[in-house]
Amino acid sequence: MMYGEILVPVNGTEESETAIPHAFEIAKERGATVHALCAYSRQSRYGALSVESAEHREESLHEQAEQIVDEVAERAAEEGIDCVTTIREGDPTEGILDYVDDNRIGLIVIGARKRSPTGKVLFGSVSQSVILNTTVPVLVTGGR
Repeated sequence: MMYGEILVPVNGTEESETAIPHAFEIAKERGATVHALCAYSRQSRYGALSVESAEHREESLHEQAEQIVDEVAERAAEEGIDCVTTIREGDPTEGILDYVDDNRIGLIVIGARKRSPTGKVLFGSVSQSVILNTTVPVLVTGGR
């Protein structure tokens, strides 16, 4: 079935939040399963932090990721939608693309924020990288 498995990458931002209702609507129409994936990386190096502090920060990031995907799963259950949750640590783009390949995803529904042309060149984005490197259709939702 086309779009039988729908991936919605989430990270707790307003932009990723915009993708969830779209993924749910398509899943309802198609009888599809939604896969909520939180792929995160350590945003800064630990530097002079102790190993204990670094481990605590890692636990905190993982706990936040769990909370994000669990919230999506609860919302899906309320709407009668099957939902699978996954957390991946590492480069978010690689995590998303690998998940697509490993799970026969038929559609990615991803949130993106608008950026100026200069911002796009300087910073890029996970959504842009996913769009450019995947072989499956991508529905992009967005904020301002």
